[in-house]
Order: sequence, then C-alpha cells, then structure tokens
Amino acid sequence: MASDWSRLVAACLLPCCTGGPRQVLEDRGPKLAYDVVGTGASIFAWLAGGAEIAYVSNTPELIAVRVADGARRQLDAARPYFAANLARSQDAAALYFIAEDLSGPVSSFTVREALAHQTLPVGEVRGVDPAVSADGRRVLYWTASGVPSVADASGAILSASGCSPLYPVLPVFSPSADQLLCGGEPPVLFNLADGSTQEVPDGSPGLWRAVRWRDGELQVVALAAEQLHERVYLLDLVRGGQHSLYDTQEGLLDFAHAAISADGRQVAFWETECLHAQSFLSCEPGQTEARLKVVETASGQTRTVATGAGDPGQIAFADDGVRIAYVFGSGLHLRALP
Repeated sequence: MASDWSRLVAACLLPCCTGGPRQVLEDRGPKLAYDVVGTGASIFAWLAGGAEIAYVSNTPELIAVRVADGARRQLDAARPYFAANLARSQDAAALYFIAEDLSGPVSSFTVREALAHQTLPVGEVRGVDPAVSADGRRVLYWTASGVPSVADASGAILSASGCSPLYPVLPVFSPSADQLLCGGEPPVLFNLADGSTQEVPDGSPGLWRAVRWRDGELQVVALAAEQLHERVYLLDLVRGGQHSLYDTQEGLLDFAHAAISADGRQVAFWETECLHAQSFLSCEPGQTEARLKVVETASGQTRTVATGAGDPGQIAFADDGVRIAYVFGSGLHLRALP
C-alpha cells in the first residue's frame, strides 16, 4: 500500500511541481483564425472539399475561412448561439446551428441551416446542441418545452423522447438515420420508427469524446482516468471490446477533447503539462504546455503534431485524413499530417 501511495503522489507532483529549465515549446502550426469562440465541443467544422472551415467567432458570427490563404466570409447572416455546437452532416452537404434572436425581452432560439440559409420550420427551440444525420435529411433538436424531436426532410416530426442532451458527443444518428445513439446509464440505441430502445454494452458515455458510425462500424473514443494511469481507449460497440491506444502514468491527459478520422485509422487528443508551478495547485501564467497527439489505431504509433502555451480546444480531422484542425485558446490552427 505504501508503494502504491508513493507512486500516486509522484504521479500528481511530477507533471506540475518539479519545474526545471525547460520552456514551453511553441510549434502551433499555421493559424487560420484568431477570434474563435472558446467554448463547445464542436465550434468549427470542415466544409465540403476541405477548402474552407466554418467556425463561430467571438463576436459571435458564423464565419468560413479559406484554408489556402485565410480569406474570410460570413457564412450566414443569423447570429449563432455561442454555447451550442455546430452539426455537420457526414456528406458535408448540410451545416446546422442554433441561431439566437436578441430582439425580444429574452433570447429566443431557432434551428438554422447555414449553407442554404434556411430556418428549420419547427418554431422556437432550446439552445441545446443539434445533431444531423449523415445525409442531412434528419435533424435532432429540442423544442421550447424541452422535448427531443427529429425533423425529417418530408416534413414529418418524430419523437426522440428517450434521448438525453447531457453528454459531450451524443446523441448521434445511425448511418441510415433510423436510430439514435443516446446517453444514459447505460447508453441506448433509440429506434425512431417505434420509440423502442436497446441498451449499449459500454455504460460510461460520460467518458466518450468522439464517435465514428459508418461503414458498418460504431467506434467510440473514450478518455479515462484510472488508478495510476490515464488512457485513451477505442471502443467497438458493434463487436464489443476495447483497445487501449495510449497510456500515461504522468497525469497529463486532457479530458475535454478528442477526435477520430473518417476512416477510423487515426485518433487525436491533448496532453497538458505545467512546466513551472506557481503553487501546489496552480501553474505560472503561460507555463502550461499543451501537446496535440495523433495515434494510429492499428499500430499504436503516436506522434506530437503541435505544441504551445494556452488552453487546448476542439480537434477535427479533414475528411481526407491528411490534415487536422484544432483550437489553441481563441486561435484556429491547421497542420498537414505525414
């Protein structure tokens, strides 16, 4: 027991309190934007073809920035609600967001599609993250009274009363858009046709940070803190089982964000390390180094893609899998992958 306790203390102290001469390595990669809003699990999204990235600015506005030269344009005139995520369809043909109207005595919200500049005809909604099916024909939203509902392209409205909005990357549509993967203890598959549910084997959706549901596979990236370890897991919810992709005993894993590539071959996540402690529980300003890691799911080979001081944020692979975008503080950065 004494040995285990000593290792636990060392794991807590070494990353943040030993100090030393090393300075933060600044290698953030090219910056595309400087004014990204600092909250949310999905505050930017790659647009079709990968030539532009849409993001919510701190103004707030919905902006598209061109990857080649950083040229900007307003993607939609409606004001995006800064606390709700963007929802892009897998085919990149639709991009939904929650629009905020400040003209009344209190804020009101609607669901808006940015590329067609159209408001979903479902009336006022809550400012909760929407979700969209792979082909863009179905959209999940929460009514003003808090009822989860799905709008179909036919005009039909389907109930999704078994879904909870209280999980970071859920709910998620199935590839055929007839089911939703919803949070809960345990998580469930919700069938939109009849409202029935099926329990999912892994019961810890609070640890999930990225979901890939395509090509007959349902994979989840989970970030877990365990005794003397922090691990990045890849879960297979179709065949069952989990694969540990990355393991650190130094207490460096950042638990807020992760991403998985469209082909499932790469997973990205952050590590953070305090290089110079101000006290036992705090770090000197500018001395927390964030490191963006990418691991190959087949080989487990891991490489550091970017580093710098500041708060790490959302990560997203381009659809081609050879580029990755990520947030440092209020900056949106981009890097090509080898």
